[in-house]
Amino acid sequence: MHNLKLFFLVHFFIIIAFIIPSYGADVVKISVVDTQKVLDTSLLGKQMTNELNKLHTGFSADLEAKGKEIQKLQEEVEKLSLSKETLSEANKEKFDKTTRELRIKIYDAEKLKEKYQNDFKKEEIKRLKYTTKIIKEIIAEIGKKEGYLLIKNTRGTLYSPEEIDITDKVIKLLDSRYKKEAVKERKKKP
Repeated sequence: MHNLKLFFLVHFFIIIAFIIPSYGADVVKISVVDTQKVLDTSLLGKQMTNELNKLHTGFSADLEAKGKEIQKLQEEVEKLSLSKETLSEANKEKFDKTTRELRIKIYDAEKLKEKYQNDFKKEEIKRLKYTTKIIKEIIAEIGKKEGYLLIKNTRGTLYSPEEIDITDKVIKLLDSRYKKEAVKERKKKP
């Protein structure tokens, strides 16, 4: 009986020795970041969007010019088709030549459109990867510096309280880094 009491007493103190320190342990820090908001509102994200818009505008202007050329040829083909029946063999040859030229221009415009779409998609992916890489580096830096166990993207999160959202902190740090890099780039250029 005495051994049984001693056994329970020893176990009681062992359990207490392991449980009490766990109450004083650090709180697990978890946070979320809205990466889409970072891309939309940060200076780096805005620059990426502006550059892609300029590229898209250039491609669109070029395709629009090609479209105008095609439209002129179509009008010319329509005029020639009206007079094809009544006029000479020379006009028939001109009609055939213009029709062939129109088909070639349409084909070239379609291929150019496909090329521009592919080029734009590649450029968009390249810039998005670069920007995302920088954002991840900043998030990792904040996580290490402030002792976060987990920082999750809000896209896969169904609910999180606003208190754990560090999106604004990420944007602020990203913008300050972007401004420093922009100043360095300006100093390098003569």
